[in-house]
Amino acid sequence: MIPTDHIARRREPHGRSGVKVLLSAAVVLVGVAMVAVSSLALFTDTATVAGNTFATGTVDIAATPAAQVLTMTAMSPGDQVAAPLTVTNSGTLALRYAIVSTTTEDVLAGELVLTVRAGVTDCSIAGWAAGGTTIYSGPLGSAATSAVVGSSAAGADTGDRTLAPGAGEVLCLNVTLPAGSTIGQGVSTTATLEFKAEQTVNNP
Repeated sequence: MIPTDHIARRREPHGRSGVKVLLSAAVVLVGVAMVAVSSLALFTDTATVAGNTFATGTVDIAATPAAQVLTMTAMSPGDQVAAPLTVTNSGTLALRYAIVSTTTEDVLAGELVLTVRAGVTDCSIAGWAAGGTTIYSGPLGSAATSAVVGSSAAGADTGDRTLAPGAGEVLCLNVTLPAGSTIGQGVSTTATLEFKAEQTVNNP
């Protein structure tokens, strides 16, 4: 028969193990609770930058007068006519422009000489040739459309004129029927000048 005190001593360690397991479980639960609390403790803030507005620019060219800047009837060899034409950049982007001329026929248009000058002080028959710079001198145009100043092709080309936003320039136009012309009587032509503009920024 085993003494009762020996049995008690053998059971005692098992009792202490159970206590240790319970304490460990309690510690784990406390740790989980602390993690849960810390995950909720967030401080946040937000800053905004409003009013970021964007708009595209405009290319807007105007020519004044818009019609009949040069008109002369009953011309004879040696006659000429001169008049100023104002070109304005009414848009918000810097631009370059070219001028093309289209006529209703080629015979008289091929005889008439158009001269375009910039920087002329006196754009009259008497003063148009004094001062300034000639930027075109040649046929008035053709029925197939002729380049007069610069080129209407995209990009910078020789002879293109440039204007800053809001800027303008005055061109002096002269049309002459040379004294040696052999054009016949009663011939007429009408020319239309087109000012073709494009932006200069990002368009080399």
